[in-house]
Amino acid sequence: MVSRAAQYALIAVGLFAALNILALGTTYLLYPGYVDTGEPNIVALAWRLLDGHPIYLPIDDAARITNLYGPYLYLIHAAVFSVLGASVAIGKAPGIVALIFTIAVSGVAQARRGLAVAAFTIACMAAIVVVNLPASIWDRPETFMMLCVALGTWLNNASVRGRWIRAVGFGVMIGIAMGLKVFAAIYFLPFGLLMLFRDGIMACIVSVVVAICITALPFLTPAFELQYMLDLVGLMADKPDSIDGLVKVLRYAGFYVLPALLFVGWAWRVLPAGERRDTAILLTGFLLALTAVLYPAQKPGAGMYYLLPFAAVAFDLAARGLHQLTAKPSAMVTAVIVCVVLSVIALPAEKRFVRSLHWDEAGAVSAEIESIAAANADKTIEIGIGDSNESYRRTFQRTRLVFGGHPYSLDTSILIDTTVWGIEITQATLGMIERCATYIWLIPAGERPFAWIGYYGKDVYGQPFRDSFNAAFEKTESREYFDIYRCRKRS
Repeated sequence: MVSRAAQYALIAVGLFAALNILALGTTYLLYPGYVDTGEPNIVALAWRLLDGHPIYLPIDDAARITNLYGPYLYLIHAAVFSVLGASVAIGKAPGIVALIFTIAVSGVAQARRGLAVAAFTIACMAAIVVVNLPASIWDRPETFMMLCVALGTWLNNASVRGRWIRAVGFGVMIGIAMGLKVFAAIYFLPFGLLMLFRDGIMACIVSVVVAICITALPFLTPAFELQYMLDLVGLMADKPDSIDGLVKVLRYAGFYVLPALLFVGWAWRVLPAGERRDTAILLTGFLLALTAVLYPAQKPGAGMYYLLPFAAVAFDLAARGLHQLTAKPSAMVTAVIVCVVLSVIALPAEKRFVRSLHWDEAGAVSAEIESIAAANADKTIEIGIGDSNESYRRTFQRTRLVFGGHPYSLDTSILIDTTVWGIEITQATLGMIERCATYIWLIPAGERPFAWIGYYGKDVYGQPFRDSFNAAFEKTESREYFDIYRCRKRS
């Protein structure tokens, strides 16, 4: 009786958790701005891709807009733009849809283990998503990588589909994941080890070949220059290590490791021999892969959200153990407690996220940008940075100008990193400013142009850049959120 009541409780918690994720996704879709500095860069580059602009530029290019993400992130957004057109909401839609599908696929992957186990998995996945807000909802690679791994879990559990379909399927998903982030194959290590034992070396070779082909495909086009991307990867490897970052990531790793160890350990003696072997292989691969990801995750600019793609594997392992324990009232009650505890731990992150959405300001900023663009329809316009952290989020809405056909030559989210990497602003960039390649720059109202000290404590643009800008531009008008700087050379 207790076990049945606990199963009903799990189903209720899972349903509530799924609805909560749907509500969060809808809320962010409707929000007229962005919460993260990197989102507008991805969206802007994807939109420009449709006009033939390359994604990767040389390190010494005058424009500073290239980000270290793989081609498929931009191709996904560009495909959506090509069908639906461009807007802030449409730019966020792919990531939100991927998030919702991730939760759904994670539940479907456990369907053969019963509704209560599927609900447990959904509830835990949803809690991890909330714990990692806003990283789990913003438009960066992690959400799409989560979906790839969740699909891997589904494919791994759907054994009736045969080893060759499984081998090709894993190859496609690994290739897409690597086309989102270069090191993403590591998230599939648990599946790869199990494939080696279950399907043999030839199946693994097929997966590797398919993955390489899928990853390489975009680089056959002029939009994605492999050498330029590799140059950035080399610089990324030189980022300093962070002990504080490692401690934080290790703390968050407990959300993934502890539930898996708890239920696998509890059920170990009652697991059938074949299931025990598969679970042991998956658990070993999971722990090895998670350990490997700790290194890039602790780098400055990275973080605990690098662990997000492991969620589907972690809770699949927990589900394997729970499935063998459904007749045990204590195990089912414990499963309910785990879901509730994770949800309670996640609650403060959800509150912070909702409070961070400044609806009135975001709407007013967007209206002001569009008003300035309309009043200067014959001029090119970009948004620059001022000198404070508080105003930085106003600049996230630069995509509204890019969607309207305005230039996109400088992105502070990129320069924050390149400054730390030691890439100096070149004379080509200074020349671009001095000749007024963009005629109007919008700077947060009342602030010194391009005088911001970034998150890493570095002067992002430097005094030579400011000297060039101040010589070429003058403030001609002030609005509520932006000062308008026009080129001194009257056209």
